[in-house]
Amino acid sequence: MSSKSWVRALAPAVAVVAAVTLAQPAGALGIRIPWRPTVLPLPAGGGDGFLTGSNGKGEYTGTFAVNGVQQVVSWRGGQPVVRGLPAGYERADAVDENAAGTVVGTAYDYETKTNHVFVLDSTGFHLKENPPTWENLYAVAVNTRGDVLARANRTGPYAATVVWPADGTAPTIIPSGNDTYYARDLDDDGTVLFDSGATSALWKNGVIRQLSPSPAAWAEALAIRNGVVVGKRSWGGVEQAARWSTPDATVGLEGGASAISINQAGLTAGLLPNPSSSAWPGNATAWRGTVPGEVQRPGTYTQFQARLAADDGSLAGFATNGSVDAGGVPVVWHLTP
Repeated sequence: MSSKSWVRALAPAVAVVAAVTLAQPAGALGIRIPWRPTVLPLPAGGGDGFLTGSNGKGEYTGTFAVNGVQQVVSWRGGQPVVRGLPAGYERADAVDENAAGTVVGTAYDYETKTNHVFVLDSTGFHLKENPPTWENLYAVAVNTRGDVLARANRTGPYAATVVWPADGTAPTIIPSGNDTYYARDLDDDGTVLFDSGATSALWKNGVIRQLSPSPAAWAEALAIRNGVVVGKRSWGGVEQAARWSTPDATVGLEGGASAISINQAGLTAGLLPNPSSSAWPGNATAWRGTVPGEVQRPGTYTQFQARLAADDGSLAGFATNGSVDAGGVPVVWHLTP
């Protein structure tokens, strides 16, 4: 049979499948196009670590041990570039990267037992000046326009959130409160996502909006993009990945235990339940909107997590045969038929 007649023979069946696909969600059909993994090369002397940021153009950044030192490593053109750490510091942890390739993170000085937020761009490392009376700042996120979010501590039981505007004006200090305890993420319009244990909330220009866990009894928000929030909720005594398109109610994400990153188009990276432990999440999963997908295992690695949904539609994370607490080899996943 020729290829053309093969296509004609399949046409009625394809039409039936297409009609069913329009009537039902992809998850209901069991049709899931997988994200396929690629293990990225490590630099010379490289060890375990975490991919934590991407410019959305096929390039990634994270924190990896290089010759025993935790420092910033980026992948450009598929190859590792050791960015190092600020002078005078013994460790640098990258936490995020925006479309301009601006990386933010935290630098640690072991001798003085202090740490500072840094910005890393094409001209090198730039340390953020701590606001008066605040010390030990920890970077959290950078948004598309370049605003930087951090958590701040000082001696005693005091904490706050700091936002440095991209235009160089004075930072905004958000005192810790019932709804503003632990900063999780920063949206492109300047909205800060907070998790306070029992509640989660959005802060913008001093106005707070709580996120409702309804119809669940409890929920925890972890990431925000374009006003859409993802995280997890307790549903029937079991933790389930969750999504808020508005602050008023949450929906569950099929099959997941937690949702931890969302990109500008609504692609969400998360974790499956762990079949052997209720205390620790399982391996990577993903959703396009609310439709579940499949994230394939890299080689023979037993554990793998995608902690980042990049704006180019890829996922980024790590794989390991050891403890996930230490990270592993860098892995990216692409959606391929």
